[in-house]
Amino acid sequence: MKQLFEKYLAGNATAEERESLLRQLHADEQLGGWLRADIEFAEGGMPEPIRERILNNVYARTQRPLICRRCWSIAAVMLVLFISGALVWALFGIQNHQSPITDHQSPIIVTTGMGEHSRVTLPDGTALTLNAQTTVRYNLADGKRQVSIDGEAFFEVARDPEHPFVVSANGMTVTCLGTSFDVRNYSDESNISVVLRDGKVRVNACDADLTMEPGSRVLMDRQTLALSKHTVTPSDYTAWLNGEIKYNDQTLEEIAAELSRNYNIDLVITSDELKQERFTGYLGRSSLRNILDVLCLASDMSYHVDNDTMVYIYPRKKR
Repeated sequence: MKQLFEKYLAGNATAEERESLLRQLHADEQLGGWLRADIEFAEGGMPEPIRERILNNVYARTQRPLICRRCWSIAAVMLVLFISGALVWALFGIQNHQSPITDHQSPIIVTTGMGEHSRVTLPDGTALTLNAQTTVRYNLADGKRQVSIDGEAFFEVARDPEHPFVVSANGMTVTCLGTSFDVRNYSDESNISVVLRDGKVRVNACDADLTMEPGSRVLMDRQTLALSKHTVTPSDYTAWLNGEIKYNDQTLEEIAAELSRNYNIDLVITSDELKQERFTGYLGRSSLRNILDVLCLASDMSYHVDNDTMVYIYPRKKR
């Protein structure tokens, strides 16, 4: 097991070996504790950034409750992430890739698959972090800075007053000079979202304009193209940048779609009523099973995993 773990850290483990390690972590709770102790007392053999990252995940604990809202009642439950669950996130969580783009030919296309993040730097100095299942197209034609996005990405735009940075997302455009913001445009969601962390941006859709200040969020309804503006805490919507899970009044149907993208597994909800249950809460860094377990605690749902490729979510039987 130690050799397999070290092989993973070196990036040399095969898919079959990673799956084997995952199964054994689930089956043996003491194994997580052993790996933690081995990391803590390692004498310089492991690079410090990796050691700190793994230990932080091993010690991860949630501080806030997950809340399920049905009609006018609210049920809250605290989740404790066990060592094995936290370590599974460290080993098998979202993969991160970092790369600069030096090719100035346009268009530039960057894509992530299920369970992947990617951080890239565009030729103008703008940094992008892409969430799972996201495609960004960047056009440098005629000195313009134009981006189109399908999925979700966080933009840290390099300031250039002479060349505004423009992001297009299915009928909505975001224009800025230099700022940082999150754009979420998944085709299976009813709204397109922009959350501004720093600076100022202008959002346009169907001849309507809104100016955003830090701490604001703009939604565009896909059907009507109507814009609405809200005051929010930006970190609530950018937790994914740190590999953390946070839900903001999201339906179980929306959560299932997000879990499918991040964990590369199909989730089927068998009840229309369950699909509409809403959840708000912070889960830190967690494995898929930890997330499903706490959703079960906060609602009347149960789940079944079929061959590690499909998850069925169904109403819990009343006793």
